[in-house]
Amino acid sequence: MTAAGSGTSAGAAAPAGPGRPAGRLARLTLVILERSRRLTAPVAGVAAAVILFLILQGNGFVSTLVEDALVYAIAAMALDFIAGYAGMVSLAQAGFLGVGAYGVAIAENHFFSPWAAVGIALGVVLAGGLALGIVAVRTKGVSFVIITLALGQVLYGLAFQWTGLSEGDNGITVANLPSIGSFDLSNPLTLRMTVLVVFAVTALLLVLFTRSPFGLSLRGIRSNEARLAALGYRTGLHRYLAWVIAVFFAGVAGILYVFVNGLITPTTMAFSADGFLVVMVVLGGLGSIWGPALGAMVIVLFQQELSTYVSRWQTLMGLTLIAVVLFSPGGFWGLVRAAGRRRDALIARLRGEPAGGAGPAGGAGQAGGPPLALETAQPGTEPRQTP
Repeated sequence: MTAAGSGTSAGAAAPAGPGRPAGRLARLTLVILERSRRLTAPVAGVAAAVILFLILQGNGFVSTLVEDALVYAIAAMALDFIAGYAGMVSLAQAGFLGVGAYGVAIAENHFFSPWAAVGIALGVVLAGGLALGIVAVRTKGVSFVIITLALGQVLYGLAFQWTGLSEGDNGITVANLPSIGSFDLSNPLTLRMTVLVVFAVTALLLVLFTRSPFGLSLRGIRSNEARLAALGYRTGLHRYLAWVIAVFFAGVAGILYVFVNGLITPTTMAFSADGFLVVMVVLGGLGSIWGPALGAMVIVLFQQELSTYVSRWQTLMGLTLIAVVLFSPGGFWGLVRAAGRRRDALIARLRGEPAGGAGPAGGAGQAGGPPLALETAQPGTEPRQTP
């Protein structure tokens, strides 16, 4: 009896296995944290989609506000794709947004059907991106910023002065929206749902791009283009494709913009519009895709809601941007990443792992984090991320 009892006591007091905390509460905490790491992203995504869906079901000012924010979010996410992952800050994004909007408006004014006008607009945006990209990607760094600024101003000047085509400062209205059977974008609810679907598809495509070997190559170019070129990568082609992708989605945002507002004017392509897109990206978090969508919500809120109560709303927006840059350089999405890193550090501590072994979600290799290190590879193979 005594021996058996002693054996039972010894078994109860046996330490937990390797990588598992000894206390029951600690083990329960570890299980909860590990499951939260797997479930947080999908649950948050579903919750955000449901909230947006319910808001857009209404016909009030809030639904209009969210609709406008989603349109700008598409352009901001595309800008973040090229700036946050390839290191190419473009100041021509608003210009191509205007090209997409003007493409639809001008085509409809020349008696094309709404669906044909959408096709023409996408074709014009893509052709413009392919042609101007040959010039833009030949430069790097500050020179790239300047040349994209020049390209954006050229597009703005054409919209403002080519009155025979663009109607100048008066702009062009769009009255006929695409429809197929019961699907009619002239219905405000259908249009809002379409904007939401296009936003979701755009975000998912950009996320897939960033997680693909192509996206990893872009991050390698941002980190050390010379090394990647020495390994045999055609870095110029990678930068060119990133530019074309960003331009294309800016054109998609422009098409939705003119459908939502029913009017396109040159002010949509002004330098201030490019500035707002850059601010959206910085506020949300450079190199995060989802962050700029959050930044777009904040900026549209400042422009359309706060401006009705505060006459100097631009000052308040500027102070907000300064605070974010000083205290959260990763933007609003950086706060989410910081929370994830703290959770992973706690998981590592509960497991008894050394500091820095927080697992795959620790953020060290995520976009917007520290520069990527690339393992030596043979030409023609994809770079691999190392800690």
